[in-house]
Amino acid sequence: MSEPNATLLNRLRRGFGSLVHFVSSAVFINNLLALIGVSAFLILFVSWWLRCYTHHGQKLIIKNYVGVLVQDAREDADDHSFEMVVEDSVFMVGKPAGVILTQNPAPGAAVKKNRKIYVTITKEAADQIPFASLPMMYGKEINVIRKTLKQRFQIDTEIVGERFDEGPPNVVLEVIYAGDTLINRVRKTAPKVSVDKGGTIQFVISKDVSESVQLPDLECQTLNDADFLLKASRLVLGELHLDETVTNRYSAFVIRQQPAYAPGLIVTKGDTVQVWLTQARPARCPDVLPDNQYEE
Repeated sequence: MSEPNATLLNRLRRGFGSLVHFVSSAVFINNLLALIGVSAFLILFVSWWLRCYTHHGQKLIIKNYVGVLVQDAREDADDHSFEMVVEDSVFMVGKPAGVILTQNPAPGAAVKKNRKIYVTITKEAADQIPFASLPMMYGKEINVIRKTLKQRFQIDTEIVGERFDEGPPNVVLEVIYAGDTLINRVRKTAPKVSVDKGGTIQFVISKDVSESVQLPDLECQTLNDADFLLKASRLVLGELHLDETVTNRYSAFVIRQQPAYAPGLIVTKGDTVQVWLTQARPARCPDVLPDNQYEE
């Protein structure tokens, strides 16, 4: 081997030996381990930072809590990092207390964690509505009043009676609440009382006078006379009930009628009246017969 080549080879051997010595030295190994550790730390840190940056401002979808009891909804909201706040409560007819009616933000909204959800729920006690805030009712058409009370105030109504009046039919004559007559012909303005939302107001309304008539007293009349009186009042003779003594129904006497007679009793034109007959004049009946009585 030539001298220059030998010299180069010796230099390479010495260089490689120095490299091996350096690589195997404690200083190199410690520095290498430190570099690996720092690199691993940087990689982990950057990875964590990227995750935080990616999820920063991430939004969650709010569920629909309407119709759910607020206790159950609050537990579910807590599980999803939301806070539920009861903003208002109202009485709803037919609904139990604590049911969510509305929520804000609305169902399906995308919000951040820890967002507050404001809800309105039902309450147990009925709202009190001052009677003075209700519309004027005396003399008003009943169907209009019933519709207004139901739609605007959620108040039920009931017609408990009819009375003949000189005015138009189907108008309010009396207003009754909780068994007390609050409005009538004498007192037409509302007293200082309140009505439960969802409660019931009762009414007595007017009935058309033209369709009414006083019931005549038919007892002690013959059937002929009774029929005449009924026709004059535009009433109809109904079922006849004859006892065993009757031989001539037209001359038989009325001993009972249905509806029973009472002074001033009003019935509707076209109503039927049943009568019970006996042949002989009852002892309680006067001897003088009406001029229009006749026999066949």
